[in-house]
Amino acid sequence: MRIFGIKALASGLAGLILLACSPVSAMASEDETPSGIALDDVGSSIEAWAQEHEDEYPSFAVAVIDGDEMVYSGAFGYIDAENGIEATPDDTVYEWGSITKTLVWVSVMQLWEQGRIDLNEDIRNYLPDGYFHKLQYDDPITMLNLMNHNAGWCEPVWAFQVSNEGDVMGLEESLQYSEPVQIYRPGEVSSYSNYGAAVAGYVVECITGQPFWEYVHENIFEPLGMEHTAIKPAHDDCQWVYERRQQFVSYYDSGDGWVSQGSQLYFIIPYPAGATCGSVEDLARYCSAFVSEDNPLFENEFTRDELLSATMYCGDTDIPMCCHGFWKSDYEGVTTLGHNGGTNGGSSNLEFDPVSGVGVVTLINGSGSSAHSAMAELIFGGPVNEAPEIYGGDYTEADISGIYISARAMRRGPMRFMSLLGLMPVIRTAEDEYDVMGLYSVSRIGEDVYFISDDSIGIAGMVRTLDDGTKVLNLPSAAYVTEKGLFVELALLVIYILCVVVTMILLVIKLIKLIAKKYKTYPGARFITAAQVAKLISVGVIISWMSVYAQQYGIYKPQGVIGCLIEMVCFALCLLSIGASVKALASGAKGKFKYIVNIIANVLFATAMIVFELMVFWGV
Repeated sequence: MRIFGIKALASGLAGLILLACSPVSAMASEDETPSGIALDDVGSSIEAWAQEHEDEYPSFAVAVIDGDEMVYSGAFGYIDAENGIEATPDDTVYEWGSITKTLVWVSVMQLWEQGRIDLNEDIRNYLPDGYFHKLQYDDPITMLNLMNHNAGWCEPVWAFQVSNEGDVMGLEESLQYSEPVQIYRPGEVSSYSNYGAAVAGYVVECITGQPFWEYVHENIFEPLGMEHTAIKPAHDDCQWVYERRQQFVSYYDSGDGWVSQGSQLYFIIPYPAGATCGSVEDLARYCSAFVSEDNPLFENEFTRDELLSATMYCGDTDIPMCCHGFWKSDYEGVTTLGHNGGTNGGSSNLEFDPVSGVGVVTLINGSGSSAHSAMAELIFGGPVNEAPEIYGGDYTEADISGIYISARAMRRGPMRFMSLLGLMPVIRTAEDEYDVMGLYSVSRIGEDVYFISDDSIGIAGMVRTLDDGTKVLNLPSAAYVTEKGLFVELALLVIYILCVVVTMILLVIKLIKLIAKKYKTYPGARFITAAQVAKLISVGVIISWMSVYAQQYGIYKPQGVIGCLIEMVCFALCLLSIGASVKALASGAKGKFKYIVNIIANVLFATAMIVFELMVFWGV
């Protein structure tokens, strides 16, 4: 659920340089993992790592499967260190986060197998009439668009989760509550969308006529014997999970150790996007279903093979970017499928090799731990970060350099400015070679296909140019775009910050003069001072929005409306300050330079407020 930068994205999707998807085959003939560890030694290898790296996790649970067999399950550390509650693999629950989305894709493919859904049909044909209100294009939005995360939505402004169990709303209502603006044509830009996945879950609900959580229990959890997993926002669909989630404590790495953040018990209201919570052994049972010879999730083997096949490639190459909502990773000699996840409370990872039948799942009650990658590499080997062979021969001359911005960011509404904090400059260093802030290198490996890498991680992506001239760098679950007016917005943000800093200095000087009884009034001083105070109040609203956004994954509408009303008052005071300065100039008052600077500063500040804070309320 969290918003990740390119580094976090890369670590979660390490080495997506792949050959075409392989169908599920017989289980591995060798009694060892793809990395070469004997299956009998997996447990001791994991336990040795856990003992040697105790400072790298608060607690984590891990399970390894080989087809139908649970090779190992274990848990290490404390789910609540302050009260001495140790983690166990069968009695401790963790949050799945975005691994929940795979339940949606499995459900969809079950309906596809039954002929009840067409993956290329406009999903609006399955939804109530007039369900969406912020679509910018009439183009169909298909289930494949939702699976490939390219329906065109930006990040929602309105809260995705609540802290009060009583505020949980139904799935239909929650999706309309948090609907983001569609700013790209479906199919053009691949940008990870929690909203899109939750909509897919609601499509399942509309087709089946039963709540999505109920469908999942009946068609996934119960057939797999997953008795210790809940998916509803409050986890009250499984009393066992509901009670144990209360014991859960989340931690963050302060650099000097893991610090408690409390329970971090938030309820994800569009819950198909990431609300699942359960034991690691249940997650392992789910992982096993993707490689089991019994094929417990589908009636036909072909359906599972179809689920694990590619739905999007890098240009004209055979490098998959997505497989019906599953991501692919390349290790030394083996390719895996899976998904990771993150919530306020913790993080998760699920990976399996469809060929050997070996898989690993990890769950952590914190973020920033290396346990996920360590367990995956222990089972599958080191990640591959070398670019694949060059595809094709002669290329069309192209230059992809420019300033890119995350397509997933909030491009409309309050806190629009936050999207500018993730700018990604791509600088050309040689023919078909580029640099990203000295952190990543970008090399061309085919027609419009590029490879982004650092010392340990590599990702293949595709660059395309839209009709309006926008360049789009599509990565497997994210996209970065160039945008007209980006430099103007960046300049406005800088001016906004400078205005606030200068205003603070001026108000301190005025306060000192007032205390020393040396302050002299001047024409328009009252409105000018009021506008200066308003600028600081405006910043206070922004800080408040940012604070609650980090916890709620959005802002509640009352918070947004109240904040916006305050911002509008501040905006009006800026206009009054401009008017007072114009009046003073017209009357010939002394200090013309002061009034001119005040007019310019307030015009720029008010413009920045419109662009960054008020646009959503003005229907833009």
